[in-house]
Amino acid sequence: MWHWLRGWFTKADGGEQRLPDERVLALERQVQSLRLELTEQHQLVVNLKSELQRQRDAEDTRLADAVWAQMERFMTNAATPVAHLLTQAYLLEVDGKPLQARDVLSVARRLVRILEDNGLTLEGKVGEMLPFDPNRHEPLSADAALQPGEIVVVKFVGASYGGTVCKKAGVARA
Repeated sequence: MWHWLRGWFTKADGGEQRLPDERVLALERQVQSLRLELTEQHQLVVNLKSELQRQRDAEDTRLADAVWAQMERFMTNAATPVAHLLTQAYLLEVDGKPLQARDVLSVARRLVRILEDNGLTLEGKVGEMLPFDPNRHEPLSADAALQPGEIVVVKFVGASYGGTVCKKAGVARA
């Protein structure tokens, strides 16, 4: 640093010019001030990074809690129909008691309703005739070379969640 300062105050003939003591002291104060400012700025950056991390952690926790609460509501709503389906399966398979298909379908429909209430969207209805869309429909036969727009009949409904197709509807040529 001193060499640099001396270079600024060297005479043109190569001899050195002495700096006045006041000027040297002023420059040293300025350097010290800049060092302190740099240290403060560095500490500010460290503090801001730490605060950002705390905020991210808090948001992650809040989001995890919200997802947990939503899943808990869903599971609570689905628990009863699932328990009924398992009981019906036990009655039929283990106890050998006859079941009415209407009773099983009633429980299955409740379960489907709960899934729909939680964002599942059913794509098409069995027997519905509509234009083939390769993004939403899947031919049931590998031999069927269906063209987009060709009329097809839905054999198995599809499902989507949040705009994403989870299961394409199974279709056949009309």
